[in-house]
Amino acid sequence: MILDLIPDDEQQLIEDSLRGFLRDRLPVARLREANAHGGAAEQALWEDLAGLGLFGLGVSDDKGGLGYGFAEEALVARALGAHLVSPSVLAQVLAPHYAEDDGLREALISGEARAAFADGNGHAIDAGWAEQLLVLSGGAAVLADTASAGLGDSVDGLDETVELRALGKRPEAGHAASRIGLMLAAYLTGIAQTAREMAVEYAKEREQFNQPIGGFQAIKHMCADMAVRAATADAQVFYAAVSGDAAPSPVGEVAAARLLANEAAIENARANIQIHGGMGFTAECDAHLLLKRAHLIAALGADRAGWRAQVLDARIL
Repeated sequence: MILDLIPDDEQQLIEDSLRGFLRDRLPVARLREANAHGGAAEQALWEDLAGLGLFGLGVSDDKGGLGYGFAEEALVARALGAHLVSPSVLAQVLAPHYAEDDGLREALISGEARAAFADGNGHAIDAGWAEQLLVLSGGAAVLADTASAGLGDSVDGLDETVELRALGKRPEAGHAASRIGLMLAAYLTGIAQTAREMAVEYAKEREQFNQPIGGFQAIKHMCADMAVRAATADAQVFYAAVSGDAAPSPVGEVAAARLLANEAAIENARANIQIHGGMGFTAECDAHLLLKRAHLIAALGADRAGWRAQVLDARIL
């Protein structure tokens, strides 16, 4: 079976339109300001995001959505990751798939009801406005009412640009989370690509010994490695997405996507900081934002041992 991993004209238009919106309204640099943290910038644009059709993109026509597939949702998730958009936006894109009530699904698609992620460790992410929590635990997920879960006080986390709140009760996850795992992987490939682009641009501008540092072999190798990691993860994500358009994505392919995307995002973000040198460790540079967000998303529903076993099983069979 031959799969086409290149977006068609309609898919490219979806991604280009979203990236243009995010570039103008939600640039990564916004996160330097505390008033944009905790998803505040995204919540201010919630009606606009709903108007773009994001929240019902992958939901079938007969359930009130636009009827697109895994590939289109993955393109959206990748764009969200590239701009470090609050994870609550991705949760909103995915939540309608896990709504068992038609009224709730319609409210989520319209943006009237809002969703956010929560992890198996009992932390909700940017959930201050959310009525629903998409709770992940290993390879399973469930959509739960925020009031019944009970949001506690804020807790400190590595990524200071998001708000973490403890859950009073952890709902049991019961539905397969393959779709969520694939979209988290796509989000991470967006981070990997942004880190690569940021490093390359800086390497072109920063000069030492009267020449751009991008001319030095060590920097060239680092940038090349970043490009390979990002491209490899991206190819695996969209292979899994296209494979699953007619049915649920193969578990082994999604597991491979998570493993590759986690590594690409974290390692590219680290390399980006290193290429920026001393400035890369400062708050004045956006490089640290990518690394922190990569760690946060990589930890959501993390099950590295399980993923490796699924990849091995898929390859053996």
